[in-house]
Amino acid sequence: MTRALNRAALTMFVMTALFFVAVKSAANGADSSQSMELGREIFSGQRALAAHLRDDDRMLPDNAVRCINCHGHADNAVSFGPPLTSQYLLSDTRRRGGPPSRYDLSSFCRVLNVGVDPTGIVLKKAMPQYTLSATECEALWTFVTAQ
Repeated sequence: MTRALNRAALTMFVMTALFFVAVKSAANGADSSQSMELGREIFSGQRALAAHLRDDDRMLPDNAVRCINCHGHADNAVSFGPPLTSQYLLSDTRRRGGPPSRYDLSSFCRVLNVGVDPTGIVLKKAMPQYTLSATECEALWTFVTAQ
């Protein structure tokens, strides 16, 4: 009798644990798709962002700070800015004459907020400095590194 109760309790414990794993996985999948969608909206300009140019406190108009304006590669045309893709961001690459570097979430957010790349090189003034929340920056990172 005790053995049967122990087996039943163990079975119930395992089933409960599996249930919570499934719920957490489903929630993470929903969070991931919401983050991807937010990142797409930010990149395309559907979500307005606040930004200014370095050494200038005037805010830029919404249509001037869309990532896609400079980093979009429609029809394989050359863009003003580098491609925001996993290949470009995550591989060791010499950028702006500096040593090889790669981006991670922290350095990506830093370059967007203050205009300094992973090696400490300041980007050209044409790159806006954004006011992004951690959630927005992470969503944009999720989107561009999926490209």
